[in-house]
Amino acid sequence: MDGFIWPIDALIIATSNNWEYNRFVSEKEQAPITSRCRICYVSHNTDYKLQLKLTAYSLGSQQRTTISGESMHEDPNLKFAASVGVVLSRLPHTEKLTPVETMKLEAGEIAGEKGVKTLAEVKETANANPDVTKRWGQKGLGHRDLGRALQILGAMSESNEGRCMFAKDIFKALERVILDYVTEAADRDKYMKDLKTARQLYREQVKTAIFNAYRDDPQAIRKDVMAYVNMIIGMDAEDLGPDKLWRYKDPQSKEVKSIKIDEKYIDSVEGRLGLTNNERKESFRNTIRKIYGQKVSANPNYDFMDNQELVKAVTDVRLESDVAGAGSLVGALANRTNEENVKIYNRMLETMRNQLGYDLTCAQKTIEYFCEKEDES
Repeated sequence: MDGFIWPIDALIIATSNNWEYNRFVSEKEQAPITSRCRICYVSHNTDYKLQLKLTAYSLGSQQRTTISGESMHEDPNLKFAASVGVVLSRLPHTEKLTPVETMKLEAGEIAGEKGVKTLAEVKETANANPDVTKRWGQKGLGHRDLGRALQILGAMSESNEGRCMFAKDIFKALERVILDYVTEAADRDKYMKDLKTARQLYREQVKTAIFNAYRDDPQAIRKDVMAYVNMIIGMDAEDLGPDKLWRYKDPQSKEVKSIKIDEKYIDSVEGRLGLTNNERKESFRNTIRKIYGQKVSANPNYDFMDNQELVKAVTDVRLESDVAGAGSLVGALANRTNEENVKIYNRMLETMRNQLGYDLTCAQKTIEYFCEKEDES
């Protein structure tokens, strides 16, 4: 009995310090304990939607301040940028799924034609590895690393001078954490690639916000996405008349609404998605109809905004039709030498500040970032 230096019934909660654990196991005095233990390895969080809440927890509820004690604003895209940055680093690279598909499926979202069954296969393969660090979610930037990155962001001269934690700068902070705290070269390379993917997702968020600001409507893209969805559902309606006007009951408001089937708009969106023939188009439409039937019955507020490819396609089509493409809007925002362009710029700044949660600093920086070509997927 003298061999038991711990209580017989014990629950041990330990952090993932593999070196310390291996040292503990190697000590012969601990053999009676380790031989009677059942070890449960808990992975990092790999659901980016849950990570949004964890990132908010890391940011804290108290008002952040600059070095001089002035209030520091938080970019509305910061939580998303930080969350996808760390979550992607925790997901393995596989041949069956792209990192974005893995991230989406893990969060319960749609990932094109890939399903949860494929994700389950990837997890099963990873968890069969005898090396614990290569199992699902065991590697990557953890909560402690996220906290370090947010500290670095808050200490940056850009954050203090502009009195705002600009979302794009979190990637610079995460890079610093990777360089300073990740010791294995292979891991550093993987995490850097993951950050590149996260930056591309952040850019798509920015494009949506910019177009919403241009339209002076925080819900502009969401409405356009749902317009496409309702159009392809209405195409097969029995009561669709020659005027192509379809009446339907809105699941959110319960009101009867009308929508005109615009085949040109439908074809434009599907063209942006790379659907070049009728067979592929019909397959995609059936997928959207199926998702609509499954999701809306359980959640009337479901709006397809988690379908990144569809949102991107709709955004690009609307940019093309409303302002002759992203290039033209970039030109208008970057070249403010005439009165009309200045009006557009000032109106968008006002919308971003009053309706979208930006302050002057991050609104100006976000527009400037939109006008650049970096991080295009």
